[in-house]
Amino acid sequence: MPRSTLDLDRRGFLKAGAAGALATAVGGRTLLERGEAQDDDTVDPDAADELVKTVCTHCSVGCGVQMAVDGDALVGQETWDDNPINQGGLCSKGASLAQSVNSDKRLKEPLKLEDGEWTQMEWDEILGEITGRLNDIREETGPHATMWVGSAKHTNESAYLIRKLAAFYGTNNIDHQARICHSTTVTGIANTWGVGAMTNNNNDMRNVGVNLIIGHNPLESHPVAWQHFQEAQHRGGEHIVAEPRYTKTAAAADDYYQFRSGTDVAFIYGLIYHIVENDLHDEEFIESRVMVPTWEEFRDDVLPEYDLETVSDITGTPEDDLAELAERLAAAEVSCVEWAMGGTQHNNATGNVRAYAMLNLALGHAAQPGGGTPIYRGHDNVQGATDLGVDSGNTPGYYGLEQDAWEHWTNVWTETESTSGEISYDELHDRFHSTELMEKNGFTVARWFEGVLDDEWEIYQPDPLRAAIFWGHGLGSLSEYKRVREAVNELEFIVNVDVYPNQVAELADSDTDVYMLPAATNMEEAGTATNTGRQLQWRNQAISPRHNSRRDWRLLCDFAEHLGFGEHFDYDEVEDVLREINLGTRSIGYTGQTPERLKRHQEHADLFSVEDLQADLDEDHELYDELDGDYYGLPWPSWHEDHPGTPILYDASLPPEEGGMDFRANWWDGAVEADDPEVEPDDQLRDPFEPDWWDGELEGVPQYPMFSTVLPDPENPAATTLPIEGAFDEETSVADVAEALADEGYDVDLERYEEFDNPQPDAPWGRGRARMKAWNLEDEIPVHREPAVTPRPDLVEEYPCNERTEDHWRVELDNAGVQQDNIDAVEELADAGDVEPMVLTSGRQVEHQGAAAQTRSTQGTASRSPMMYLEIHPDVGDDLGVEDGDWIVVGTPHAEMVVQANVTERVAPDHAFAPYHWSGILEGENMLETVPEGLGPLVIGETINAGTAPAYDRETQMQETKATLCNVRVAEDDEIPELSDRQLRWQEQRINRHKR
Repeated sequence: MPRSTLDLDRRGFLKAGAAGALATAVGGRTLLERGEAQDDDTVDPDAADELVKTVCTHCSVGCGVQMAVDGDALVGQETWDDNPINQGGLCSKGASLAQSVNSDKRLKEPLKLEDGEWTQMEWDEILGEITGRLNDIREETGPHATMWVGSAKHTNESAYLIRKLAAFYGTNNIDHQARICHSTTVTGIANTWGVGAMTNNNNDMRNVGVNLIIGHNPLESHPVAWQHFQEAQHRGGEHIVAEPRYTKTAAAADDYYQFRSGTDVAFIYGLIYHIVENDLHDEEFIESRVMVPTWEEFRDDVLPEYDLETVSDITGTPEDDLAELAERLAAAEVSCVEWAMGGTQHNNATGNVRAYAMLNLALGHAAQPGGGTPIYRGHDNVQGATDLGVDSGNTPGYYGLEQDAWEHWTNVWTETESTSGEISYDELHDRFHSTELMEKNGFTVARWFEGVLDDEWEIYQPDPLRAAIFWGHGLGSLSEYKRVREAVNELEFIVNVDVYPNQVAELADSDTDVYMLPAATNMEEAGTATNTGRQLQWRNQAISPRHNSRRDWRLLCDFAEHLGFGEHFDYDEVEDVLREINLGTRSIGYTGQTPERLKRHQEHADLFSVEDLQADLDEDHELYDELDGDYYGLPWPSWHEDHPGTPILYDASLPPEEGGMDFRANWWDGAVEADDPEVEPDDQLRDPFEPDWWDGELEGVPQYPMFSTVLPDPENPAATTLPIEGAFDEETSVADVAEALADEGYDVDLERYEEFDNPQPDAPWGRGRARMKAWNLEDEIPVHREPAVTPRPDLVEEYPCNERTEDHWRVELDNAGVQQDNIDAVEELADAGDVEPMVLTSGRQVEHQGAAAQTRSTQGTASRSPMMYLEIHPDVGDDLGVEDGDWIVVGTPHAEMVVQANVTERVAPDHAFAPYHWSGILEGENMLETVPEGLGPLVIGETINAGTAPAYDRETQMQETKATLCNVRVAEDDEIPELSDRQLRWQEQRINRHKR
């Protein structure tokens, strides 16, 4: 349904109802007001004797909240009004935190599933048994026969420790949720302008001129951040939504354009085509800050293939709409391109992400307030967990897996004052099966199950997986969910460490060996979390762990002790873990965020501006020396103990000591190795320029040598080092730093740096350019690729999926083969359903988070959203003869799922939408039989990911969940699953509210 055919009366109604959507998002009050606790039996927080500051554990906005504590009991919660990120606002999830902590659905004791019964065990006994079996596997087969899955819910400290634990055990089979939410963002953005992170922050959304929201529904996924979006509108800024579905965000935005799911690259290229054809691009910005040969190749060889007529045919968006949107973006003083998982979960998603950034570059709107790419991550610490290496292709800080990366980390693990152990590279190498596996990407969380089943696809490690440890990860978020179920029950044993049983308990057969270890919540341990804007915040421990649960970081140290390398994990306090991170993670500047500084920010949050997050204090203020100039949360990079943090990445209008920088100059080796005849290594360096803050000209320079590996005195982990100090010193050049390092005995290629002898202040990343072409990626310049299961088989020949790859994170990948296997899906689904096939896409509900074990076990959120559903257009509902709440069967080429209908004009007649937070039912089968008694979630529903396409991004193995085909038919009586009376009652209340 193109925008030009949108019913304006309906659109006006929905837009007028946007305030209602805001109220729903925040538990009944307007967004800018303080949050409201849900109806429950907790004590009024005014009765508490202490309010403890912490950070919400749901989405990545990083909302501050205060937990009300009486003695050692959590009795409620209160707003934290002077936190500059949320100013006290909470959504319905955040307002239910106290309920979640006190839920009787939590795991309470260590359990083992044995002979179909759950047996309670003591901690020492169960840890001894688990680690004994892990050591047996390590000796008998090798450490590569295990899979370790960490969590975006971990603190930074726990995330770092689980990656360190996997390294000492000897495997790179370690991953977490970012693989299936934003791995394509990290790879796409890092390969466009330097690092894979949001260029700005939530608060900077106040400054946008025009914000293109594509693949994101912030009003439901990040609702409290919307207060900053609203402020932009008050100032005259615009938010324009481009989506397959008319979301609640679209209703609150200034305009809406529709396109077919899975056609993002074509859609964006259509905009760039019109911008370039009409000379609306920023030639000066491109000439000075983009690698010109890569721009010219894109402009001359690729862009002409995406004229408006072609793009309109691919996307379904009228040509006039494409032209209008392009001109609105170009007319803005500054614009940005914002996305989340709607843009990242496609077989071509790294291309999507790069296209978004390329649009921003063409307009010259990058690297400044209100511009760039405000990328919204999902979970509360998915950014931090990714930064700290819970990734099968990385070590902490994105150092990679090559020998020099391991040498850096063994140096850190020896030099750190935080532990007593010492280890050499050779000693760590001996813990791995081989050099090849030590330097090879491990299995990912997206496809780990192939390493167990070892049937349909060849695997590329010596042996199949025998055991898996899931530490805070819900399996319901994975594609090919039925194969996940098979794999769970093929393993010799599986360990689930979590607050709630989640999907491991649902999927396991009664004869499967399952260990359940109760984890403490984030309210019950201290540590840091990094929000979507790269800001680190300290969480205080509000209460001691409930029941017999254990804090993650302590439990990880217990695992290390039982596995035989406890001397590398003998931290006295969680602050010591952060100090070790400060010492080692210098590549992206997790250096200056010391425990002391972050606690000071938390205590004095009222001193930071909501406008720009900076503390601007008078010289006579008692905290002037400690806080003046700091940005709240010290957004990385914070290069040393006095650095204020970096609010806007690549913003060269500020001095480096105040958070300024250029694009990262890290394409040198890639250009040389690719032997691209159009590109010289020096093309990566920006043109000379004269900023307002510098008396003279600054030159483009490469990254400073060894800035990420030279360590300071370990007694002061956040101190500067020779290369970092030299980078900031206006009297020192890159060549000077190289010579000084050589004089101190470091192995430095002096010839490489000798020409860069101009003394000037820089960030350690150098002064480089962004690029349109990435030589290290399969599609060096992105192209449109049809979804693997497409409604347009006529386009497949011209826009096929990527061809077969033999070793793709240790398993074959053949998207083109999957596409050909499903080339007749349109016809086959048409024959099997009661209506014409539709594009099936998925997304979030405001009340639930991730696989939703927590929110579906918490009354405040479960009662608000008690139904798994499929959104279908009223025309489709009429054809089927169904109304809200009626049971229907959703069929894809991969599964038949039994859900309830939600009839709404938010979807076009040729699209359908389902939330992905649900489990407990699989193809109509109730899955709670093996869940420990009394610990099943309050509400259950079908797992939509059973039916999504078995295709994955060529670069990252991101799953394709946003563009599958489905048919729909009315469910027979014997197909309808039984739900609890409580869930049915909540559903009836919800449906009646909607009817009113």
